[in-house]
Amino acid sequence: MRKDTFVCGCVGLLLAGVLTGCAGSYKHTLSFNPSEPIRIAVLPFAQVDENGKLTRVDENLLIDNVVLVSSKLKQTPAQFVQTEVQSELSKASLDVVTPAIVEAAFVHNGYTVPETKPVELDLAKIFAAPPQEICTKLLSCDAVLYGTITRWDRSYYGVQSVSTVGLTLKLVSAHNNKVLFETTAEDSDSRGITKGPTGFSNLVLEPLKGLDNAIITALADDVVENALKPLNRRSRPEFLSAAPPAIVAAAHTAPGGAIAQGGRLAVIVLGSPSQTASFSVGNRIVDIPLVERSPGHYVGEYIPLPTDRFQNQQVSVSLQDEAGRTTRQPIAGNGVSYR
Repeated sequence: MRKDTFVCGCVGLLLAGVLTGCAGSYKHTLSFNPSEPIRIAVLPFAQVDENGKLTRVDENLLIDNVVLVSSKLKQTPAQFVQTEVQSELSKASLDVVTPAIVEAAFVHNGYTVPETKPVELDLAKIFAAPPQEICTKLLSCDAVLYGTITRWDRSYYGVQSVSTVGLTLKLVSAHNNKVLFETTAEDSDSRGITKGPTGFSNLVLEPLKGLDNAIITALADDVVENALKPLNRRSRPEFLSAAPPAIVAAAHTAPGGAIAQGGRLAVIVLGSPSQTASFSVGNRIVDIPLVERSPGHYVGEYIPLPTDRFQNQQVSVSLQDEAGRTTRQPIAGNGVSYR
């Protein structure tokens, strides 16, 4: 009897804290006009601990062992919330770089953890990279969006289960490092004595049902929607229904850096089809046309004039769509020279 009373007393104390701690909290800071489209790159989301430090998350965090209660998901909380954010951003007047392009850019430029199979992105290195470097050397964008999961908890109190989701989002300009938008969000949902029908059997089952992934993922969806409300614009420009031009790969025929006397420089680009394509050598030889030989496959060449002289100039390529959106990307490697 004493033990039972003690347990009930503890549960009561726990519930007292739970019932007063389930109100949503949302704080927003907006310092740009979201009606004017800018191109943003959503970086891979990360999970942080109570001190705000990046933490390595168990890949099975979303998978419960409660038989017949919880559905199984293959994503981590960070991956799931990032997918929800990407979806919600489709309602904003923002030009969002395709997620696969963002991931490929980091993988192909050394932002991975060495000797991991499958390849694992180095989140610490990505978060430490300056936005300007990301938007000029890796991608073509105006700003980068950082996302961190600060809470992803499911607590079981016997007669009550509580799910809590917290996240922060920060949009940073690549031009001046200014924070354009920032939000901190946290909300909870409960199952059990405070939500659900009465009766002993329901009092037992409802808290267990609250451990289902469907509860916390639905909560995460609501949190993301509320977190991004300041960016939601109904008058979304029509051209934003399509993704911006994407450059998958680019190369030229002077990997050693030197163009031979009397020779030429050929450039190949793989990317979005039916675009206006060009390449430049430094800032003096610019916008040389590329011809689309087959869908998304562009080729072109530069034949130096006898008077042309330059050294260690970066070769860059660009694709432009009908709406005037342009994606530029430097070709990796050393600059080229012609003496």
